[in-house]
Amino acid sequence: MEMMESYLKAVRRYLPRRQRDDIIAELGDELRLQMEARQEELGRPLLETEQMAMFKQYGDPMTVARRYRQSGHSLTIGWELIGPELFPMYLIFLSLNVSLALVMTCANLLYYHRPIEVGDLVRTAVMQVLVVTVIFTILNLIRRKYPQPWYYPPAELARMIPIAPWISISGLCVWSVFTLWWALLPFSPSLLLGSAARSLELAPAWARFYWPVLLLLGAGIAQRAINLARPRWSWLLPTARLLINAIALGLQYPMIKSSPYVLVSSGATNDAHAMQAAATFNGLIRWGVLSWAWIYYLVAVVIYAWYCAPHLRSLLRRRHAAGIRMTQEINGIL
Repeated sequence: MEMMESYLKAVRRYLPRRQRDDIIAELGDELRLQMEARQEELGRPLLETEQMAMFKQYGDPMTVARRYRQSGHSLTIGWELIGPELFPMYLIFLSLNVSLALVMTCANLLYYHRPIEVGDLVRTAVMQVLVVTVIFTILNLIRRKYPQPWYYPPAELARMIPIAPWISISGLCVWSVFTLWWALLPFSPSLLLGSAARSLELAPAWARFYWPVLLLLGAGIAQRAINLARPRWSWLLPTARLLINAIALGLQYPMIKSSPYVLVSSGATNDAHAMQAAATFNGLIRWGVLSWAWIYYLVAVVIYAWYCAPHLRSLLRRRHAAGIRMTQEINGIL
């Protein structure tokens, strides 16, 4: 019943607060009756794959919760940006992202002895709203075109779901382009600096992190390529992403402390203008990218660790069962 409890918890997350307990009790009773009837028909407990087949027949948790909601809120500006199925998850992610980003912004400003101004907090909140809204708008478009796959399944059930090809393909396309950009950057600084490359150059800090970042990007591409060929290796995605994001998180502090990232080159014709451009690039890299990236990696580590846990429990259960069978066989021989 562990899988069913995980399924019910996932449905509960998207239900109206006042009706959650009653709806989950009703849904739980209905599922238990169906599972018990199926077990009685087969004359044995249901396998995990058979339980998963029943949950798939019911639908993913967001869709099931939508059936019980009296009115479905959505985000619509002329056309639907975020549908009623995704809207509860959108609010959850938005509140978490904005809250965490505001707390981390205050911590960063205090750490660097800078005053906390309302403008900084407003920019932080607006940036998070825009980013989360764009991500969920894309998810909504994908969900409309491919309505069958589950999105954000509960961790206990995610290990039973093959990795959808579009996830691997889209990741390969996006990260292959970014990896190529990063690989060429030391040889063609204009990819980052544009026309300012005539008076600016990359600082030695890039050399210290060029290969670690390139290797992490390569590992991410390899994971997506393997999952495209082996979609049933559902354990690979959370495991690889957990390791990659944990290493990337560990790199953030030394990368932030390695400023400056851009220097004025010896061939600059206007030193004052070049120094201003270098300061602008260093500020964008430090405050516009690195000061936010570690928040993303921290959240990603927590999420992928949560998705790795059921795979680890399943592995330990299989080894325990194998150990019991081996002990029984040895006792039978003796």
